[in-house]
Amino acid sequence: MRKNLLASESGSLYLFVLCGISILSNIFYYVMGSVGGSFAGVPVSTWVNYAVTQAAILLVVWGFSMWRRYDLPAVAKLRPMKDARRYLLLLPIAIFSIVAFLPVSMLFQAFFNAIGYVGGISAGQISYDNVGVFFLSVFVLGLLPAVCEELFMRGNVLSGLASRGALFGVFISALLFALLHNNPLQTGYQFCLGVVLAVLFLSSRSLVPCVAVHFLNNFFSLLITAYIPEIDGAIASLGAFNWLTGTLSFVIGTLVLVLLLYAYHRLGSPKEDNGGYKVVGGGVVFDEYTIRAYSDDGGTSKPDRLAPVKDAFRYVGSLFTAKGWQRTERELFLSSDLQYVGKRQPMFGVWLAVGLAAAYWLIALIMGLTL
Repeated sequence: MRKNLLASESGSLYLFVLCGISILSNIFYYVMGSVGGSFAGVPVSTWVNYAVTQAAILLVVWGFSMWRRYDLPAVAKLRPMKDARRYLLLLPIAIFSIVAFLPVSMLFQAFFNAIGYVGGISAGQISYDNVGVFFLSVFVLGLLPAVCEELFMRGNVLSGLASRGALFGVFISALLFALLHNNPLQTGYQFCLGVVLAVLFLSSRSLVPCVAVHFLNNFFSLLITAYIPEIDGAIASLGAFNWLTGTLSFVIGTLVLVLLLYAYHRLGSPKEDNGGYKVVGGGVVFDEYTIRAYSDDGGTSKPDRLAPVKDAFRYVGSLFTAKGWQRTERELFLSSDLQYVGKRQPMFGVWLAVGLAAAYWLIALIMGLTL
């Protein structure tokens, strides 16, 4: 069986998933329409619809892999990371993703609320009267989406899109991920998070870190909503200072996040001649952003312990240049172990998927404006 996907297949799969979600959701809407009552302040049918949506994603992805005859576990990288040290970075990556991207979410909410949009996150309507409700929310709204959406978006869609180029795959998959949720208020946040998750996937050749960071992001959001509402209140009380603190949070959080992702990538880079470093001769060692010269004194010179930190900040600086982005794309693609097919692939399915997802998003926006 094949162990790679094409970009056109990623677009087709995305379209099938949209259709699958729509069909199953409508079926259960009519089946559950006669079932009244609510649980924890939310209609029972809404709880069921959350789970049905994730079940639809799994069924379509599995069925598509059978139809196209590719090895789903191999394509989706369903395997642990080789370097266990990377697991230690997943928690701070999840935390600083929230720190960096929460201001983006606030900006989107301020804009759409200003133009009269009415909508929001259903999790905020849940009444957390007991810990059982919280754990149910964690399972339905936290764990299920983390597993199913990552298998779909990073494991399959990104794998195919990246065959046209790593950065193309990162940003188009992030856009499709944001549009998939059909929530205008959270579009900016989900796009930024999608970029981080895509980088994790390509750097590690594993879906595990994506599921972990996605789950942690959902878990912390639910935890704050359920038990630490003071954080939302404190942010709201800042008033005009929201723009100042939001800008600082975005800039500092993004800087730390990029440094963490750089460290995450370097932990998995080989340190032999065939990978991260190349010994040219005369004691000169080249890597991606640094040239190091070692004296012929028998190794008595003290190594520069700050060299990794300096390299990391040089990398951040390189992102303000075209050459830096070219190096980033090359590094991501080489570490991803994906097959490069080229930019002349048929792309109609991809653009159709983007267009249809954008249309669903626009319908959600119009409906929110008319309420």
